[in-house]
Amino acid sequence: MSKNIRSLAQLVLAAVLLVQAHTAVAQTSTQVTNAQECAQGIADTKEAKASNPELGPKAAKIFDEVLELATKRCEQNEFAYAAELLNLARGMVASE
Repeated sequence: MSKNIRSLAQLVLAAVLLVQAHTAVAQTSTQVTNAQECAQGIADTKEAKASNPELGPKAAKIFDEVLELATKRCEQNEFAYAAELLNLARGMVASE
């Protein structure tokens, strides 16, 4: 159990670091410039997960953690970081 938690924590940390590193050098595909757009992005991402519930339990937990972190970034007016996290979460539930 402890090994699984450690692996999950490492995966989430890697995702967050990746997102923050790329934000400095790349434009986000979803532009979020204010709190209203941020709230709409979170709602849209939650809806995307609801329409594609095929995530496994571990991936679903990571999705929830990424979405929670995006929500915090919105509250802190760090919209570029929130947009990157929302893109990551949407990518997890995207269906081709």
